Amino acid sequence: MKILGLEKFFSGRKGWLWGLFGLFMLALAVLPLFASGFWLRTLTLIFLLAAMAEGWNYIGGYTGYAAFGNVAFFGIGAYGTALAMLRLHFSFFPALLVGVAAAMLFAIVIGLPVLRLKGHYFAIATVALATAVGEVADYWTDFTGGSAGLTLPFFDPIEYSGQFFYYISFLLVIFGLWLTYFVMKGKMGYSWVAVREDEDAAKMMGINTTWAKVSAFALSALMAGAAGAIYGYWNTFVLPEEVFKIDYTLQMILSTVLGGPGTILGPFIGAFLYYILITLLVFFFHVGAFHETILGVIIILVMVFTPQGLMDFLSGKKKLTLSSLLENIRTHKV
Repeated sequence: MKILGLEKFFSGRKGWLWGLFGLFMLALAVLPLFASGFWLRTLTLIFLLAAMAEGWNYIGGYTGYAAFGNVAFFGIGAYGTALAMLRLHFSFFPALLVGVAAAMLFAIVIGLPVLRLKGHYFAIATVALATAVGEVADYWTDFTGGSAGLTLPFFDPIEYSGQFFYYISFLLVIFGLWLTYFVMKGKMGYSWVAVREDEDAAKMMGINTTWAKVSAFALSALMAGAAGAIYGYWNTFVLPEEVFKIDYTLQMILSTVLGGPGTILGPFIGAFLYYILITLLVFFFHVGAFHETILGVIIILVMVFTPQGLMDFLSGKKKLTLSSLLENIRTHKV
């Protein structure tokens, strides 16, 4: 490791955690060679949730703005991809880029006025926006198909296999983790943390807080929009009540909180924990309608014993705060 200059990165408790994570990702990469259809579908859904949670972590975990409307980006990504395939006759990957671009553009346009709000006012505004976008999709029949939705072209033969969507979702998660790491090592990431810790102090330090918040919102939309695009094509149809379901935002938030907000691996770990618990309770322990109650108790226990999420327990390292940010600036690390 000394030769590669990575001895510091892979040393100590954090190094063991990243090492185990690398082995786990390697196992996931070869799993489709052995896994059944049920587990392929389950893991694909987990990857999509992990990608959305990683995106929500930008605005909610690092920037500290409790966004409850990120499902709007998921739905816009799904509809943008579907419309590009149906109206413009694009293949899936160019259409996916259209869906992602539409979600990011919406986040920027809406974020400029909405991100002026704070606290519960911002949270309520984002819920209202997500609801409004869903209603538009439901009633704009000529463009979105209305309540009947849109039916996408069927897969090419190579895409019919569940492995195609498994690996596309898997790559999206890897991209999200890399994006988080890349951003948090630069000025943009430090500006997000500064906004979270004390926005007024961040302004006094010369940080463009408007740009910081909008950039976090836009990158959050990128991840949710891409997940929505994959999900829509995977299901071959897009319905308003399906892709604008508020439950998706709650799942993003729960995954991030369980794993650890403001951390790189936290949303990924939280998404796995959340979805595996749901799967075990419903399909293996057959608890029926009580699964939400049991899951709620488990979440409460996690929050009581690890208030900052499981990453706080696993890494044994405190999160980046404004004081450490000021120290980095003082020592010319930013």
